[in-house]
Amino acid sequence: MDRGLRAAASRGGVIRTGAVALALAALVACSGAPRPAAPPAPPAPTDEVPPDDQTGLEADPAGRDEAPLDERIAAIELGMNQLAPVANQCWAAAAADDFHLAGEVRLQVAIAAATGKATAAVTADTTGDDVLTRCLTTVAAAFGWGPPLRGQVIELPFRFAAPAMQNVVDRRFVPRKTQAGVEVGVLIDEVNSGNPAASVIEVGLAARARKGPRDVERTEVWYFLAPATVEAVGGAARAVGAGDVVVAPAGTRLTVAAGDAPAAAVVAIVPGGREGVARGGALPGAAASSAVRARPVQPTVIAAAAARRFPRTGGATTVLVEPPLVKGAVSASWFEADAGVAVPPHVHPKETELLYVLGGGGTMIVAGTEVPVTEHSVVQIPAGVEHAFVATGATTALQLYVPAGPEQRFKTMK
Repeated sequence: MDRGLRAAASRGGVIRTGAVALALAALVACSGAPRPAAPPAPPAPTDEVPPDDQTGLEADPAGRDEAPLDERIAAIELGMNQLAPVANQCWAAAAADDFHLAGEVRLQVAIAAATGKATAAVTADTTGDDVLTRCLTTVAAAFGWGPPLRGQVIELPFRFAAPAMQNVVDRRFVPRKTQAGVEVGVLIDEVNSGNPAASVIEVGLAARARKGPRDVERTEVWYFLAPATVEAVGGAARAVGAGDVVVAPAGTRLTVAAGDAPAAAVVAIVPGGREGVARGGALPGAAASSAVRARPVQPTVIAAAAARRFPRTGGATTVLVEPPLVKGAVSASWFEADAGVAVPPHVHPKETELLYVLGGGGTMIVAGTEVPVTEHSVVQIPAGVEHAFVATGATTALQLYVPAGPEQRFKTMK
């Protein structure tokens, strides 16, 4: 729990009150559910209290003196304004597996006259999403409602509209499934991003766990976060370390195994799609048959220590995977940016860009909309969409382009 509390409280600017920070932290630490959305702007709850909603103010049953009506309405408006960015995070928590989430949730909030403590309950819900309603009731109950509302019962409408796509997902909120010691979480796919160009999943293996052999159906790029062993039919087993990359073309019969310690990797799959199998806790691709191939396809291992690093003003890029290794289907690089570095607005006309952020963060501007990025974010920018980035801290990320191409510009930057 302490780790979740610290993580949520450090998001800077998104959560505006201590009480709400604690409530959202409880959701992060205990529910395993998600965060920021996309262009157009992530759906925001209404911050207005329509005149005909004023009847939702109920008098203190104890009969104590009430604050004037205009003060109570102002206190509700202030509370809704402060809750708006946190409610957006609640939406993103629910939208990590499907960004088509829309509708209205109405909450009844009762504020105790003596203590100001609140309780919240759902009175109407057209979204049908338990993660969203649980998050909203948690933050509304923990919020520090102003003194004019003590002893009152109020009803709050939160309205959400689905965006055209989702660009940033907080991986702490992504649901994960485990089968036989192998944990799988779908970070990016067509369902939660609207982009079929590539999918990104996380794979964790318990100590001594093995996955495979299985037939790889699409190109897979494995970036290892912890040491493991990889092997393919007809080839020798290879030890890989943190930061190393394995490229498994379609047709590879791949096995990945953990040693005495757990192993973990980020896997980009090209092309992407609707990763239903992975959402169920299994890696895509069928278990390999016993048939022996005359010329088995072999994976390629790229050691991080052997990759070339290209420094530039304010950072560097280490190119790990580029053509002709995967025939232009995808590239993978390690991206570094110093605090304060600004990447100007630009467009990749044919390429999707993917970022798995491991350190730092900042603000991504996607089609004119500012989206916060943290060390827990996964970002996808479709081809043809203008984007920019401002690093508020020293930022490191795995950067992929589908197809390859834009990574070449980093070789000539100064």
